[in-house]
Amino acid sequence: MDNNLSVGIIGAGIQGISNSLFLQKKGFKVTIFDKENPGSPVASYGNAGHFSPYASLSLNRSDILLDVPSMLMSSAGPLALKWNYVPKMIPWFMKFIFNTSKYRMMHTAKNMHQILDLALPAYDELFGEVNIDGLVEKKRNFICLE
Repeated sequence: MDNNLSVGIIGAGIQGISNSLFLQKKGFKVTIFDKENPGSPVASYGNAGHFSPYASLSLNRSDILLDVPSMLMSSAGPLALKWNYVPKMIPWFMKFIFNTSKYRMMHTAKNMHQILDLALPAYDELFGEVNIDGLVEKKRNFICLE
């Protein structure tokens, strides 16, 4: 492993921190970029304190297209665009639309499931290296922050 390799991680939530730790274990130099401090209430807000692979949904669903206008109009929404960039995005957006079929969604879900099946053992490995007493509770197929 070339220890001169550097990696930038965007986001200091559970995903960013976990990926950073695993990369550091492999010898990479890691820099985390986030507008908030690691562990801040907004970092993993969407996960609601759960580490749950079953909760990952594929983005390439056709019904998501119906939500795009309201996401664009909300100042606090998850989607923001610089309107002068829209013409450059048209090829990507067209590919996205063509990939919203049920077949494509199921294909993505199947492959995501295979990847996410590795998530809980990976969390167990990380949690075994730090003191999480009173912070994390295992419940069936997911882990929950206390």
